[in-house]
Amino acid sequence: MKVLLVGINAKYYHTNLAIRNIKKFCQPYDIEIFEATINDSTDYMLESVIEKKPDVVGISCYIWNIEIALNLAENVKKILPNVVMVLGGPEASYDVENLLSKGFVDYVVIGEGEIAFKELLEALEGKKDLKEVPGIGYKVEEEIVIQPQKYYVNLDEVPIGYDEEEDLSDKLVYYETSRGCPFKCAYCLSSIDNVLRYESLEKVEKDLKWFANKNVKILKLVDRSFNANRKRAREILSIMKRIEGEMVFHCEVNPELVNEEFISELEDLKGRIQFEVGVQTTNKVTLRKISRTTAVEMALKGIELLKKAGIKLHVDLIAGLPEDSLKTFSKAFDDVYNLKPEEIQLGFLKILKGTPLAKKVGEFGIVYDSKPPYEVLYTKDISYEELVILKGIAFLIDKYYNSGKFLKTLEYLEKHFKRPFDLYFEFYRYWKENKLFYKNHSLKALYNVLYDFSVKNIGLEENIIKDLLKFDFLYSTNAKDLPDCVKEKDKKIPDLFRDYLKNEEWLKQNLPQAVGLSSLELSKRVSYAFFEYDVTENLMKKDLIIIFLHSEKKTYLAKIEL
Repeated sequence: MKVLLVGINAKYYHTNLAIRNIKKFCQPYDIEIFEATINDSTDYMLESVIEKKPDVVGISCYIWNIEIALNLAENVKKILPNVVMVLGGPEASYDVENLLSKGFVDYVVIGEGEIAFKELLEALEGKKDLKEVPGIGYKVEEEIVIQPQKYYVNLDEVPIGYDEEEDLSDKLVYYETSRGCPFKCAYCLSSIDNVLRYESLEKVEKDLKWFANKNVKILKLVDRSFNANRKRAREILSIMKRIEGEMVFHCEVNPELVNEEFISELEDLKGRIQFEVGVQTTNKVTLRKISRTTAVEMALKGIELLKKAGIKLHVDLIAGLPEDSLKTFSKAFDDVYNLKPEEIQLGFLKILKGTPLAKKVGEFGIVYDSKPPYEVLYTKDISYEELVILKGIAFLIDKYYNSGKFLKTLEYLEKHFKRPFDLYFEFYRYWKENKLFYKNHSLKALYNVLYDFSVKNIGLEENIIKDLLKFDFLYSTNAKDLPDCVKEKDKKIPDLFRDYLKNEEWLKQNLPQAVGLSSLELSKRVSYAFFEYDVTENLMKKDLIIIFLHSEKKTYLAKIEL
Protein backbone atom coordinates (compact mmCIF):
# COMPACT_ATOMS: atom_id res chain seq x y z
CA MET A 1 0.00 0.00 0.00
CA LYS A 2 1.57 3.23 -1.18
CA VAL A 3 0.69 6.31 0.87
CA LEU A 4 1.23 9.94 -0.18
CA LEU A 5 0.95 12.80 2.32
CA VAL A 6 0.44 16.25 0.79
CA GLY A 7 1.33 19.59 2.35
CA ILE A 8 0.38 22.84 0.62
CA ASN A 9 2.38 25.53 2.39
CA ALA A 10 1.82 29.28 2.45
CA LYS A 11 5.41 30.06 1.35
CA TYR A 12 8.22 28.16 -0.32
CA TYR A 13 10.50 28.21 2.72
CA HIS A 14 7.83 26.85 5.07
CA THR A 15 7.70 23.18 6.02
CA ASN A 16 4.74 21.04 7.08
CA LEU A 17 5.49 19.51 10.45
CA ALA A 18 2.24 17.53 10.72
CA ILE A 19 2.74 15.29 7.68
CA ARG A 20 6.39 14.74 8.57
CA ASN A 21 5.47 13.62 12.08
CA ILE A 22 2.83 11.25 10.74
CA LYS A 23 5.24 9.74 8.22
CA LYS A 24 7.85 9.02 10.88
CA PHE A 25 5.32 7.80 13.45
CA CYS A 26 3.72 5.39 10.95
CA GLN A 27 6.94 3.57 10.06
CA PRO A 28 7.45 1.05 8.49
CA TYR A 29 4.56 1.96 6.16
CA ASP A 30 5.62 3.10 2.67
CA ILE A 31 4.83 6.81 3.01
CA GLU A 32 6.06 9.57 0.72
CA ILE A 33 5.69 13.31 1.24
CA PHE A 34 4.86 15.86 -1.43
CA GLU A 35 5.02 19.57 -0.58
CA ALA A 36 3.92 22.50 -2.70
CA THR A 37 2.85 26.08 -2.01
CA ILE A 38 -0.40 27.97 -2.55
CA ASN A 39 1.40 29.85 -5.33
CA ASP A 40 2.16 26.71 -7.34
CA SER A 41 -0.14 25.84 -10.20
CA THR A 42 -2.92 23.36 -9.50
CA ASP A 43 -1.91 21.49 -12.67
CA TYR A 44 1.57 20.95 -11.23
CA MET A 45 0.15 19.63 -7.96
CA LEU A 46 -2.32 17.32 -9.67
CA GLU A 47 0.26 15.94 -12.08
CA SER A 48 2.76 15.39 -9.26
CA VAL A 49 0.25 13.45 -7.17
CA ILE A 50 -1.11 11.34 -10.02
CA GLU A 51 2.29 10.26 -11.35
CA LYS A 52 3.17 8.77 -7.96
CA LYS A 53 0.19 6.38 -8.30
CA PRO A 54 -0.70 6.30 -4.59
CA ASP A 55 -3.22 3.98 -2.97
CA VAL A 56 -3.91 6.46 -0.15
CA VAL A 57 -3.66 10.26 -0.30
CA GLY A 58 -3.69 12.36 2.87
CA ILE A 59 -3.94 16.14 2.59
CA SER A 60 -3.18 18.54 5.45
CA CYS A 61 -5.85 21.28 5.51
CA TYR A 62 -5.53 24.83 6.89
CA ILE A 63 -7.32 28.12 6.28
CA TRP A 64 -4.68 29.23 3.78
CA ASN A 65 -4.95 26.12 1.59
CA ILE A 66 -8.38 24.52 2.13
CA GLU A 67 -9.89 25.60 -1.19
CA ILE A 68 -6.83 24.40 -3.12
CA ALA A 69 -6.77 21.19 -1.09
CA LEU A 70 -10.41 20.41 -1.87
CA ASN A 71 -9.93 21.10 -5.56
CA LEU A 72 -6.89 18.83 -5.62
CA ALA A 73 -8.67 16.08 -3.68
CA GLU A 74 -11.68 16.16 -6.01
CA ASN A 75 -9.59 15.95 -9.17
CA VAL A 76 -7.33 13.21 -7.82
CA LYS A 77 -10.42 11.19 -7.02
CA LYS A 78 -11.81 11.72 -10.52
CA ILE A 79 -8.60 10.45 -12.12
CA LEU A 80 -7.89 7.72 -9.54
CA PRO A 81 -11.38 6.69 -8.36
CA ASN A 82 -10.01 3.83 -6.25
CA VAL A 83 -7.64 6.02 -4.25
CA VAL A 84 -8.51 6.41 -0.56
CA MET A 85 -8.78 10.15 0.12
CA VAL A 86 -8.07 11.29 3.67
CA LEU A 87 -8.21 14.89 4.91
CA GLY A 88 -6.79 16.12 8.21
CA GLY A 89 -5.72 19.30 9.94
CA PRO A 90 -7.74 22.05 11.68
CA GLU A 91 -9.85 22.92 8.61
CA ALA A 92 -10.93 19.28 8.35
CA SER A 93 -11.26 18.35 12.03
CA TYR A 94 -14.09 20.80 12.64
CA ASP A 95 -15.93 20.37 9.35
CA VAL A 96 -16.30 16.58 9.21
CA GLU A 97 -19.91 16.23 8.05
CA ASN A 98 -19.58 18.85 5.32
CA LEU A 99 -16.41 17.29 3.91
CA LEU A 100 -17.73 13.73 3.94
CA SER A 101 -20.88 14.85 2.13
CA LYS A 102 -18.85 16.04 -0.88
CA GLY A 103 -18.48 12.53 -2.27
CA PHE A 104 -14.73 12.53 -2.90
CA VAL A 105 -13.53 12.43 0.72
CA ASP A 106 -13.38 8.96 2.26
CA TYR A 107 -12.04 9.73 5.72
CA VAL A 108 -11.40 12.75 7.94
CA VAL A 109 -8.81 12.55 10.69
CA ILE A 110 -10.01 14.46 13.75
CA GLY A 111 -7.47 16.16 15.99
CA GLU A 112 -4.00 14.64 16.45
CA GLY A 113 -3.09 12.64 13.39
CA GLU A 114 -0.34 10.21 14.36
CA ILE A 115 -2.30 7.43 16.08
CA ALA A 116 -5.49 7.91 14.08
CA PHE A 117 -3.75 7.75 10.71
CA LYS A 118 -1.59 4.77 11.65
CA GLU A 119 -4.58 2.77 12.87
CA LEU A 120 -6.57 3.81 9.80
CA LEU A 121 -3.85 2.32 7.61
CA GLU A 122 -4.00 -0.84 9.67
CA ALA A 123 -7.78 -0.99 9.16
CA LEU A 124 -7.40 -0.44 5.40
CA GLU A 125 -5.05 -3.44 5.34
CA GLY A 126 -7.58 -5.52 7.24
CA LYS A 127 -5.43 -5.72 10.36
CA LYS A 128 -7.90 -3.78 12.47
CA ASP A 129 -11.65 -3.22 12.62
CA LEU A 130 -12.45 0.25 11.27
CA LYS A 131 -14.96 0.73 14.09
CA GLU A 132 -12.10 0.51 16.59
CA VAL A 133 -10.09 3.36 15.05
CA PRO A 134 -10.44 6.49 17.22
CA GLY A 135 -10.19 10.03 15.87
CA ILE A 136 -11.74 9.53 12.41
CA GLY A 137 -14.95 10.29 10.55
CA TYR A 138 -16.33 8.37 7.56
CA LYS A 139 -19.56 7.38 5.82
CA VAL A 140 -21.37 4.06 5.92
CA GLU A 141 -23.84 4.24 3.06
CA GLU A 142 -25.53 7.60 3.80
CA GLU A 143 -24.78 7.69 7.50
CA ILE A 144 -21.85 9.71 8.79
CA VAL A 145 -19.90 7.98 11.52
CA ILE A 146 -17.70 10.00 13.88
CA GLN A 147 -15.36 8.17 16.21
CA PRO A 148 -13.85 10.72 18.63
CA GLN A 149 -10.21 10.78 19.61
CA LYS A 150 -9.74 8.64 22.73
CA TYR A 151 -6.16 9.23 23.75
CA TYR A 152 -3.16 11.41 23.03
CA VAL A 153 0.10 10.38 21.47
CA ASN A 154 3.15 10.17 23.72
CA LEU A 155 5.33 12.95 22.29
CA ASP A 156 8.48 11.02 23.13
CA GLU A 157 7.32 8.41 20.62
CA VAL A 158 7.16 10.95 17.77
CA PRO A 159 10.55 11.03 16.01
CA ILE A 160 11.96 14.20 14.47
CA GLY A 161 9.88 14.68 11.35
CA TYR A 162 12.72 15.83 9.10
CA ASP A 163 14.94 13.42 7.19
CA GLU A 164 18.68 13.20 7.75
CA GLU A 165 19.43 13.96 4.09
CA GLU A 166 17.01 16.91 3.89
CA ASP A 167 18.61 20.34 3.34
CA LEU A 168 17.11 22.64 5.99
CA SER A 169 19.55 25.53 5.71
CA ASP A 170 17.11 27.81 3.87
CA LYS A 171 13.88 26.57 5.47
CA LEU A 172 11.77 27.77 8.37
CA VAL A 173 11.90 24.65 10.49
CA TYR A 174 9.13 23.83 12.97
CA TYR A 175 9.44 21.84 16.17
CA GLU A 176 7.22 21.18 19.18
CA THR A 177 8.12 20.33 22.76
CA SER A 178 4.50 20.33 23.95
CA ARG A 179 0.89 20.19 22.81
CA GLY A 180 -2.22 21.72 24.29
CA CYS A 181 -2.84 25.17 25.75
CA PRO A 182 -3.94 26.12 29.28
CA PHE A 183 -5.69 29.27 28.08
CA LYS A 184 -9.22 29.55 26.69
CA CYS A 185 -9.15 32.37 24.13
CA ALA A 186 -12.54 32.14 22.41
CA TYR A 187 -11.20 32.89 18.90
CA CYS A 188 -8.46 30.25 18.97
CA LEU A 189 -8.65 26.54 18.17
CA SER A 190 -6.01 25.81 20.79
CA SER A 191 -8.56 26.80 23.45
CA ILE A 192 -10.38 23.51 22.75
CA ASP A 193 -7.39 21.40 23.79
CA ASN A 194 -6.58 22.30 27.40
CA VAL A 195 -4.65 19.13 28.21
CA LEU A 196 -0.94 19.99 28.21
CA ARG A 197 1.42 17.20 27.10
CA TYR A 198 5.20 17.47 27.15
CA GLU A 199 8.21 15.85 25.56
CA SER A 200 10.84 14.79 28.03
CA LEU A 201 13.66 17.28 28.46
CA GLU A 202 16.12 14.56 27.42
CA LYS A 203 14.40 14.27 24.04
CA VAL A 204 14.23 18.06 23.68
CA GLU A 205 17.98 18.38 24.17
CA LYS A 206 18.75 15.52 21.80
CA ASP A 207 16.47 16.99 19.10
CA LEU A 208 17.82 20.53 19.44
CA LYS A 209 21.36 19.23 18.96
CA TRP A 210 20.20 17.38 15.84
CA PHE A 211 18.77 20.59 14.37
CA ALA A 212 21.93 22.52 15.22
CA ASN A 213 24.04 19.91 13.43
CA LYS A 214 21.77 20.33 10.38
CA ASN A 215 22.71 24.05 10.27
CA VAL A 216 19.13 25.18 10.80
CA LYS A 217 19.06 28.98 10.91
CA ILE A 218 15.71 29.52 12.63
CA LEU A 219 13.91 26.86 14.66
CA LYS A 220 10.32 27.84 15.38
CA LEU A 221 8.78 26.16 18.39
CA VAL A 222 5.07 25.72 17.75
CA ASP A 223 4.24 25.22 21.44
CA ARG A 224 1.12 27.27 22.03
CA SER A 225 2.62 29.00 25.06
CA PHE A 226 6.29 28.29 25.61
CA ASN A 227 6.32 29.65 29.18
CA ALA A 228 2.94 28.29 30.36
CA ASN A 229 5.01 26.08 32.65
CA ARG A 230 7.62 28.55 33.83
CA LYS A 231 9.92 26.00 35.47
CA ARG A 232 9.99 23.86 32.33
CA ALA A 233 10.54 26.93 30.14
CA ARG A 234 13.59 27.92 32.18
CA GLU A 235 14.94 24.37 31.87
CA ILE A 236 14.56 24.48 28.08
CA LEU A 237 16.29 27.87 28.01
CA SER A 238 19.19 26.24 29.86
CA ILE A 239 19.27 23.50 27.20
CA MET A 240 19.31 26.14 24.46
CA LYS A 241 22.38 27.72 26.03
CA ARG A 242 24.19 24.42 25.71
CA ILE A 243 23.43 24.10 22.01
CA GLU A 244 26.46 25.15 19.99
CA GLY A 245 26.22 27.20 16.83
CA GLU A 246 24.14 30.20 15.79
CA MET A 247 20.70 28.63 15.46
CA VAL A 248 17.99 31.12 16.47
CA PHE A 249 15.03 29.91 18.54
CA HIS A 250 11.60 31.46 17.91
CA CYS A 251 9.00 30.90 20.65
CA GLU A 252 5.54 32.17 21.54
CA VAL A 253 5.33 33.42 25.12
CA ASN A 254 2.71 34.79 27.47
CA PRO A 255 4.08 38.18 28.63
CA GLU A 256 2.14 38.02 31.92
CA LEU A 257 4.28 35.08 32.98
CA VAL A 258 7.55 36.89 32.33
CA ASN A 259 9.36 37.75 35.56
CA GLU A 260 12.90 38.58 36.64
CA GLU A 261 13.75 34.89 37.08
CA PHE A 262 12.71 34.16 33.49
CA ILE A 263 14.66 37.20 32.27
CA SER A 264 17.81 36.01 34.05
CA GLU A 265 17.76 32.79 32.00
CA LEU A 266 17.82 34.82 28.78
CA GLU A 267 21.08 36.62 29.53
CA ASP A 268 23.31 34.36 27.43
CA LEU A 269 20.75 33.94 24.65
CA LYS A 270 20.70 37.48 23.24
CA GLY A 271 20.70 37.30 19.47
CA ARG A 272 19.80 33.61 19.59
CA ILE A 273 16.21 33.79 20.78
CA GLN A 274 13.19 35.81 19.70
CA PHE A 275 9.68 35.85 21.08
CA GLU A 276 6.23 36.22 19.60
CA VAL A 277 3.81 37.84 22.03
CA GLY A 278 0.05 37.82 21.56
CA VAL A 279 -1.40 40.91 23.22
CA GLN A 280 -4.39 41.12 20.81
CA THR A 281 -5.95 44.08 22.68
CA THR A 282 -5.65 45.99 25.94
CA ASN A 283 -9.40 46.61 26.14
CA LYS A 284 -10.38 44.81 29.36
CA VAL A 285 -14.05 44.52 28.35
CA THR A 286 -13.05 42.76 25.14
CA LEU A 287 -10.63 40.48 26.97
CA ARG A 288 -13.43 39.27 29.23
CA LYS A 289 -15.72 38.65 26.25
CA ILE A 290 -13.13 36.42 24.57
CA SER A 291 -12.24 34.56 27.78
CA ARG A 292 -8.75 35.97 28.05
CA THR A 293 -7.90 36.49 31.67
CA THR A 294 -5.07 38.82 30.73
CA ALA A 295 -3.81 41.23 33.36
CA VAL A 296 -3.07 44.05 30.94
CA GLU A 297 -0.59 45.89 33.13
CA MET A 298 1.36 42.69 33.82
CA ALA A 299 1.41 41.81 30.10
CA LEU A 300 2.78 45.22 29.12
CA LYS A 301 5.30 45.04 31.96
CA GLY A 302 6.42 41.62 30.69
CA ILE A 303 7.01 43.05 27.21
CA GLU A 304 8.95 45.93 28.75
CA LEU A 305 11.17 43.49 30.66
CA LEU A 306 11.87 41.45 27.53
CA LYS A 307 12.65 44.60 25.57
CA LYS A 308 15.10 45.81 28.23
CA ALA A 309 16.73 42.38 28.17
CA GLY A 310 17.54 42.92 24.48
CA ILE A 311 15.25 40.17 23.17
CA LYS A 312 13.78 40.60 19.70
CA LEU A 313 9.99 40.83 19.99
CA HIS A 314 7.13 40.34 17.55
CA VAL A 315 3.87 41.54 19.14
CA ASP A 316 0.42 40.67 17.76
CA LEU A 317 -2.74 42.76 17.86
CA ILE A 318 -6.14 41.64 16.53
CA ALA A 319 -8.70 44.12 15.21
CA GLY A 320 -12.41 43.26 15.09
CA LEU A 321 -12.72 41.50 18.43
CA PRO A 322 -16.03 41.77 20.35
CA GLU A 323 -16.65 45.13 22.06
CA ASP A 324 -13.50 46.61 20.52
CA SER A 325 -14.17 49.86 18.67
CA LEU A 326 -11.74 51.91 16.59
CA LYS A 327 -11.20 54.13 19.63
CA THR A 328 -10.41 51.30 22.06
CA PHE A 329 -8.28 49.47 19.51
CA SER A 330 -6.28 52.62 18.77
CA LYS A 331 -5.42 52.79 22.49
CA ALA A 332 -4.18 49.18 22.35
CA PHE A 333 -2.10 50.18 19.33
CA ASP A 334 -0.51 53.01 21.32
CA ASP A 335 0.07 50.78 24.36
CA VAL A 336 2.06 48.31 22.26
CA TYR A 337 3.77 50.84 19.97
CA ASN A 338 5.14 52.85 22.90
CA LEU A 339 7.01 49.75 24.10
CA LYS A 340 8.88 49.70 20.76
CA PRO A 341 9.02 45.97 19.95
CA GLU A 342 10.96 45.13 16.80
CA GLU A 343 7.79 44.09 14.96
CA ILE A 344 4.08 44.79 15.40
CA GLN A 345 1.61 42.63 13.53
CA LEU A 346 -1.78 44.23 13.20
CA GLY A 347 -3.99 41.26 12.32
CA PHE A 348 -7.73 40.88 11.86
CA LEU A 349 -10.16 38.55 13.58
CA LYS A 350 -10.84 35.27 11.80
CA ILE A 351 -13.88 33.18 12.74
CA LEU A 352 -12.46 29.68 12.76
CA LYS A 353 -14.62 26.58 12.66
CA GLY A 354 -14.92 24.88 16.03
CA THR A 355 -13.97 27.87 18.17
CA PRO A 356 -16.27 29.11 20.95
CA LEU A 357 -16.46 32.51 19.25
CA ALA A 358 -17.89 30.95 16.09
CA LYS A 359 -21.00 30.13 18.12
CA LYS A 360 -21.43 33.73 19.31
CA VAL A 361 -21.12 35.78 16.14
CA GLY A 362 -24.79 36.77 16.39
CA GLU A 363 -24.43 37.92 19.97
CA PHE A 364 -21.51 40.19 19.05
CA GLY A 365 -22.87 41.31 15.69
CA ILE A 366 -19.89 39.85 13.84
CA VAL A 367 -20.19 39.61 10.07
CA TYR A 368 -17.37 37.81 8.32
CA ASP A 369 -16.30 36.49 4.92
CA SER A 370 -17.69 33.00 4.34
CA LYS A 371 -14.56 32.02 2.41
CA PRO A 372 -11.21 31.26 4.05
CA PRO A 373 -9.62 32.80 6.01
CA TYR A 374 -13.09 33.83 7.33
CA GLU A 375 -11.95 37.34 8.13
CA VAL A 376 -14.23 39.81 9.90
CA LEU A 377 -15.97 42.38 7.67
CA TYR A 378 -17.55 44.42 10.46
CA THR A 379 -19.06 44.08 13.91
CA LYS A 380 -21.56 46.06 15.97
CA ASP A 381 -18.56 47.86 17.47
CA ILE A 382 -16.41 48.60 14.42
CA SER A 383 -17.50 49.34 10.85
CA TYR A 384 -16.20 47.97 7.59
CA GLU A 385 -14.82 51.42 6.73
CA GLU A 386 -12.92 51.58 10.03
CA LEU A 387 -11.42 48.12 9.47
CA VAL A 388 -10.30 49.27 6.01
CA ILE A 389 -8.44 52.12 7.69
CA LEU A 390 -6.77 49.68 10.07
CA LYS A 391 -5.76 47.45 7.16
CA GLY A 392 -4.09 50.43 5.56
CA ILE A 393 -2.29 51.23 8.80
CA ALA A 394 -1.26 47.56 9.10
CA PHE A 395 0.32 47.84 5.65
CA LEU A 396 2.22 50.99 6.64
CA ILE A 397 3.40 49.48 9.91
CA ASP A 398 4.77 46.51 8.01
CA LYS A 399 6.47 48.54 5.28
CA TYR A 400 7.90 51.26 7.49
CA TYR A 401 8.05 50.31 11.18
CA ASN A 402 8.66 46.56 10.90
CA SER A 403 11.29 46.92 8.19
CA GLY A 404 13.58 48.71 10.64
CA LYS A 405 14.77 50.95 7.80
CA PHE A 406 13.12 54.20 8.92
CA LEU A 407 13.87 54.30 12.67
CA LYS A 408 15.28 57.81 13.06
CA THR A 409 12.70 59.41 10.79
CA LEU A 410 9.76 57.72 12.48
CA GLU A 411 11.06 58.68 15.94
CA TYR A 412 11.22 62.30 14.80
CA LEU A 413 7.76 62.22 13.26
CA GLU A 414 6.23 60.72 16.40
CA LYS A 415 7.20 63.85 18.34
CA HIS A 416 4.92 65.94 16.11
CA PHE A 417 1.79 63.95 16.99
CA LYS A 418 -0.01 63.51 20.29
CA ARG A 419 0.07 59.73 19.99
CA PRO A 420 1.52 57.09 17.64
CA PHE A 421 -1.87 56.13 16.21
CA ASP A 422 -2.43 59.73 15.07
CA LEU A 423 0.78 59.62 13.04
CA TYR A 424 -0.19 56.44 11.23
CA PHE A 425 -3.79 57.57 10.74
CA GLU A 426 -2.57 60.77 9.09
CA PHE A 427 -0.05 58.82 7.03
CA TYR A 428 -2.84 56.45 5.96
CA ARG A 429 -4.93 59.42 4.81
CA TYR A 430 -1.99 60.71 2.78
CA TRP A 431 -1.54 57.35 1.05
CA LYS A 432 -5.27 57.10 0.41
CA GLU A 433 -5.65 60.62 -1.00
CA ASN A 434 -2.67 60.14 -3.30
CA LYS A 435 -3.83 56.69 -4.48
CA LEU A 436 -0.64 55.00 -3.31
CA PHE A 437 -2.18 51.77 -2.03
CA TYR A 438 -2.39 48.64 -4.22
CA LYS A 439 0.75 49.61 -6.15
CA ASN A 440 4.23 48.18 -6.06
CA HIS A 441 6.74 50.51 -4.40
CA SER A 442 10.50 50.04 -4.34
CA LEU A 443 12.40 50.74 -1.13
CA LYS A 444 13.62 54.05 -2.54
CA ALA A 445 10.07 54.98 -3.48
CA LEU A 446 8.98 54.40 0.12
CA TYR A 447 11.62 56.91 1.24
CA ASN A 448 10.38 59.42 -1.32
CA VAL A 449 6.78 59.00 -0.12
CA LEU A 450 7.77 59.52 3.52
CA TYR A 451 9.72 62.63 2.51
CA ASP A 452 6.74 64.11 0.66
CA PHE A 453 4.43 63.32 3.57
CA SER A 454 6.79 64.89 6.12
CA VAL A 455 7.73 68.02 4.17
CA LYS A 456 4.78 68.75 1.90
CA ASN A 457 1.93 67.41 4.02
CA ILE A 458 3.03 68.13 7.59
CA GLY A 459 5.35 71.03 6.78
CA LEU A 460 8.43 69.87 8.67
CA GLU A 461 11.89 71.32 8.10
CA GLU A 462 13.11 69.95 4.78
CA ASN A 463 16.82 69.71 5.58
CA ILE A 464 16.19 67.87 8.85
CA ILE A 465 13.93 65.35 7.12
CA LYS A 466 16.50 64.86 4.38
CA ASP A 467 19.24 64.11 6.89
CA LEU A 468 17.06 61.73 8.84
CA LEU A 469 15.99 59.81 5.75
CA LYS A 470 19.53 59.81 4.40
CA PHE A 471 20.86 58.38 7.66
CA ASP A 472 18.14 55.70 7.83
CA PHE A 473 18.80 54.64 4.24
CA LEU A 474 22.58 54.45 4.55
CA TYR A 475 22.46 52.79 7.98
CA SER A 476 20.02 50.06 6.92
CA THR A 477 21.26 49.33 3.40
CA ASN A 478 24.59 49.09 1.63
CA ALA A 479 23.23 50.75 -1.51
CA LYS A 480 25.37 53.52 -2.99
CA ASP A 481 22.61 55.26 -4.95
CA LEU A 482 20.44 57.39 -2.65
CA PRO A 483 16.69 57.94 -3.04
CA ASP A 484 15.83 61.00 -5.13
CA CYS A 485 14.47 62.89 -2.13
CA VAL A 486 17.87 63.07 -0.40
CA LYS A 487 20.27 63.41 -3.31
CA GLU A 488 22.37 66.57 -3.07
CA LYS A 489 23.19 67.44 -6.67
CA ASP A 490 25.12 70.59 -5.94
CA LYS A 491 27.18 69.47 -2.95
CA LYS A 492 30.44 67.63 -3.39
CA ILE A 493 31.80 65.72 -0.47
CA PRO A 494 35.47 66.53 0.19
CA ASP A 495 37.91 63.74 -0.50
CA LEU A 496 39.38 64.13 2.96
CA PHE A 497 37.30 61.23 4.33
CA ARG A 498 39.39 58.89 2.20
CA ASP A 499 42.49 60.07 4.06
CA TYR A 500 40.80 59.10 7.33
CA LEU A 501 40.11 55.58 6.01
CA LYS A 502 43.82 55.24 5.26
CA ASN A 503 44.81 56.49 8.72
CA GLU A 504 45.14 53.37 10.88
CA GLU A 505 45.42 55.32 14.15
CA TRP A 506 42.18 57.19 13.40
CA LEU A 507 40.48 53.94 12.45
CA LYS A 508 41.54 52.26 15.68
CA GLN A 509 39.87 55.02 17.67
CA ASN A 510 36.81 55.71 15.53
CA LEU A 511 36.09 52.68 13.32
CA PRO A 512 38.13 49.73 14.61
CA GLN A 513 36.02 47.26 12.64
CA ALA A 514 37.63 48.64 9.45
CA VAL A 515 41.22 48.04 10.56
CA GLY A 516 42.94 45.57 8.27
CA LEU A 517 40.34 45.66 5.51
CA SER A 518 41.68 45.98 1.97
CA SER A 519 40.79 48.92 -0.26
CA LEU A 520 38.53 46.62 -2.29
CA GLU A 521 36.73 45.38 0.80
CA LEU A 522 36.28 48.94 2.06
CA SER A 523 34.82 50.05 -1.25
CA LYS A 524 32.26 47.24 -1.02
CA ARG A 525 31.28 47.77 2.57
CA VAL A 526 31.61 51.51 3.12
CA SER A 527 29.12 54.24 2.26
CA TYR A 528 29.13 57.87 3.33
CA ALA A 529 27.25 61.15 3.06
CA PHE A 530 27.33 64.80 4.07
CA PHE A 531 24.98 65.92 6.87
CA GLU A 532 23.96 69.35 8.12
CA TYR A 533 22.57 67.91 11.35
CA ASP A 534 24.03 65.29 13.63
CA VAL A 535 21.14 62.84 13.66
CA THR A 536 22.99 60.69 16.19
CA GLU A 537 23.03 63.49 18.81
CA ASN A 538 19.67 65.22 19.12
CA LEU A 539 19.88 66.82 15.66
CA MET A 540 22.57 69.31 16.61
CA LYS A 541 23.34 71.73 13.77
CA LYS A 542 26.74 70.58 12.61
CA ASP A 543 28.40 70.02 9.23
CA LEU A 544 29.85 66.55 9.11
CA ILE A 545 30.46 63.44 7.09
CA ILE A 546 29.18 60.14 8.46
CA ILE A 547 30.92 56.98 7.30
CA PHE A 548 28.93 53.72 7.43
CA LEU A 549 30.66 50.34 7.57
CA HIS A 550 28.33 47.42 6.84
CA SER A 551 28.89 43.92 8.16
CA GLU A 552 26.60 40.90 7.93
CA LYS A 553 24.86 41.55 11.24
CA LYS A 554 25.54 45.18 12.11
CA THR A 555 26.32 48.62 10.74
CA TYR A 556 29.13 50.65 12.32
CA LEU A 557 29.64 54.37 11.84
CA ALA A 558 32.15 57.13 12.37
CA LYS A 559 31.80 60.91 12.14
CA ILE A 560 34.11 63.51 10.64
CA GLU A 561 33.35 67.11 11.58
CA LEU A 562 34.04 69.66 8.85
